[in-house]
Amino acid sequence: MVVPQHSSGNRLAEVPLLVGLPPAALDALLAAGRPRRFPAGQVLYYEGDPGDALVLLEEGQLRISRLGPHGDETVLAVVEAPAALGELALLDDAPRDATVTAQRPVTVRLIPRPVFRKLLQREPALIEGLLRTLAGLVRAGNARHADYVGLDVPGRLAKWLLGRAGASGTPEAGATVALGRTQGELAAELGTTRSTLNRALQGFLDLDLVAVDGETVTLLDPGALTAYTG
Repeated sequence: MVVPQHSSGNRLAEVPLLVGLPPAALDALLAAGRPRRFPAGQVLYYEGDPGDALVLLEEGQLRISRLGPHGDETVLAVVEAPAALGELALLDDAPRDATVTAQRPVTVRLIPRPVFRKLLQREPALIEGLLRTLAGLVRAGNARHADYVGLDVPGRLAKWLLGRAGASGTPEAGATVALGRTQGELAAELGTTRSTLNRALQGFLDLDLVAVDGETVTLLDPGALTAYTG
């Protein structure tokens, strides 16, 4: 089943890489790749694989990770639709520098490298989008490093919850956050173990800072949570 172009185009036009592309260019980009579906747990590509396509995430959730010298996985990011991934390997012809796995069932569209490079040559908006994407990657990497160095696990968890509850500023009491991932997945995302994450979450519960109902967390005292973030 082919996903209607206008539906995908409307969502993917929100992706920083594609913002500003004329509708005709976006439609041509989407038409260049057929949608594919992958179940949860399926690896789309491994670190070291050839970077031969841009990945447009239309539905679902992807995990970006790297393996350490002892085979332990370090989660670099969890990406939710709509999004674009893998653009760096299309620019320098280098292999993939991370592994991308479907953390939830996903629908993606793979855009071949030649199509992306040709569009890059004739669409200034795509160049601007690429610069925005690169700047975002640098900022995200810097923020992640700062969090690992400066925050303990409760601080990382508090920052994650606050960020999910309010895109800017401190959210109001009663704001809710849908986890959208298991506690084990969230622990990996925050660079810790599930047991340590559980202790941090239980500490917030004991202090009446949050309430948990299934996969939904309600922030009862966002101001107190902010104090954990430094």
